[in-house]
Amino acid sequence: MPYINLGIHGLLDQHIALRAGGLYWISVNQPADAKLLARQFLESLPSSVPAALIVCADSAQTVISEMAPDRGPDTLKLFEIAQKVIEPGLATLIRDLTRSGISANSQVLLVAPANSWGMTFKRLQHWCEHLHAWLRDRQITLLVIAEGEASALHTQLLQLNEQLSGLSRLYRHNGETRYHLHFWYNDLGVSAGLEFKLSSHNNGLALVAEYVSDTTPRVADDQHVYLAERTVLEGTPPLSNHWYLFNDRQTLLQEATSASAATVIVGIDSSHQLLDLAQQLHDLRERCGSALKIVVRELEPAVRYRDERLLLACGVNLIVPDGTLLSRFLSLIESVQGQRWQYTQGTDFATLLERQRPPAIRGLVSPNEFLTQVQQIYANSSGEVSHQLLKFQPAPDIKPALFLNQMCLRRLGDFACLHNDDLYLFLFACRADALESALANICRLPWRDLFLTRQTLSSPADLDQDAFMDDASVPVHLNIPVEPLIMAQPASGSRAPLRPQPISLSVSEPQP
Repeated sequence: MPYINLGIHGLLDQHIALRAGGLYWISVNQPADAKLLARQFLESLPSSVPAALIVCADSAQTVISEMAPDRGPDTLKLFEIAQKVIEPGLATLIRDLTRSGISANSQVLLVAPANSWGMTFKRLQHWCEHLHAWLRDRQITLLVIAEGEASALHTQLLQLNEQLSGLSRLYRHNGETRYHLHFWYNDLGVSAGLEFKLSSHNNGLALVAEYVSDTTPRVADDQHVYLAERTVLEGTPPLSNHWYLFNDRQTLLQEATSASAATVIVGIDSSHQLLDLAQQLHDLRERCGSALKIVVRELEPAVRYRDERLLLACGVNLIVPDGTLLSRFLSLIESVQGQRWQYTQGTDFATLLERQRPPAIRGLVSPNEFLTQVQQIYANSSGEVSHQLLKFQPAPDIKPALFLNQMCLRRLGDFACLHNDDLYLFLFACRADALESALANICRLPWRDLFLTRQTLSSPADLDQDAFMDDASVPVHLNIPVEPLIMAQPASGSRAPLRPQPISLSVSEPQP
């Protein structure tokens, strides 16, 4: 029997090999990663193995167009299932595979949006049981690559370990591509509960080797040393002989360059300082390594969600929000002792900054541009920030001009479109728990007064892509008001610092 595997370079055979007659399922958050994995799997197939590719809601050419001409099977049958008929198409998959003449010992790859399985758990279990039996009888292997967020579906699949030969997840987190193997059964045995860090290498996914020089933790000489700006302690003197306070940040950072496991604490009281601070802490982290503890304390509200993610990616272990009591602040500092920074070093600051930068678009756009921009954002996403993709159904008798005029988009990266009488809204760098407050800031009236329903979409795959691409119009009489955020940073040295001036006030006696 030929050796069949996922094709991910560097992983052991027991983690990527597929057995004949098995049903394997991989959930992939990013559509671009799903197509990359699909192409890599097809290229890894021996030329003599018959294979078939089924693509839902897209063209098969998007998967095979970049395949190496000298790799993959000699014969590859191509099938496509349109967006509107995915659910009935999957329901009759066994019948259609039988009719299409898929031969025994074939490899079948199914690429579909994760929301294609809009069925109850019982129906999903029934579907997997029948498919598993059909594959086993014909020794046909089926690999399902489901693209897009679908945590509820993935939770259900975890319970189907008797029907599935393997279940894993490929996702991006904190600027890294990770592969989590829940369970994987093949002729070499069973593997479970493993996670690997991957990188894109030669237009394919490859294991990132993590070398550990010594499994015994080493105790650094400066692990109990604290280097802090004086302002973060609110005027409190050094708490012990291990605390060293500095009046200015440059002196502190210069001293910290020779540290290895000390705790470095800096304060921030203005958003104008953020980029310079992120650059300085990135350089410090690159110089000192992952054992150094870096803490940032907000002295005034200055760090937004996107800024927070940038600081963490640049080397910060902990960000303490404004308003935290000094006693609580000191307890939080103690909580990071012994930690190691968990992000990947070696990424240049410009790349980290670009990952957080919103597109230069705002307001009402055409469905075509909306889809294009959202696809680009999700394709470039590194998992460091979360975005919100929303669909609203307007309330009856409320015209688009009315509900659009009751909205205001202030940030770059926040944009919307109208399609089939529904409003689609994309919010760049917005956490799910901050969505209600974000909508309260966008809508002048409560959004529930303007819309009947709100639906959160997991990825661009949830959009009717063909219909969106065919619609490039924006009604000329409609728009969403936008307001610029005046956050300009004054140029260094553009004006002299303010100086206090004495003023004498006369005091008059009250008249009787």
